[in-house]
Amino acid sequence: MTKFFFGNWTTRIYLFAVAVAAVILIGGNLATGDHEPSFAGIYLIGLTAPVSVIFAPYFLLGEGWLAVAMLWLSVLAGLLLNTLLINTIVGEVGKLRTRRA
Repeated sequence: MTKFFFGNWTTRIYLFAVAVAAVILIGGNLATGDHEPSFAGIYLIGLTAPVSVIFAPYFLLGEGWLAVAMLWLSVLAGLLLNTLLINTIVGEVGKLRTRRA
């Protein structure tokens, strides 16, 4: 499982960017005392697109605990799918490099 998430530099950079955006969102919510997702949630949606974009209209229109849960679940699903896609693409490029050498 560690190799899946931290197997290559591309995946590490992507996960770091998503983690920074999540920390900014949580930090902003804690600083203001408002527990509703703020504008920083748009960065998370953008970083974890296309999966999180499917749920974005509900997140942007809804209020309450369901909107918060939909945001974090869609971000998690997008993070996992994008990590899988990055690992697959980087793995295929690595296979091509070894064949040519």
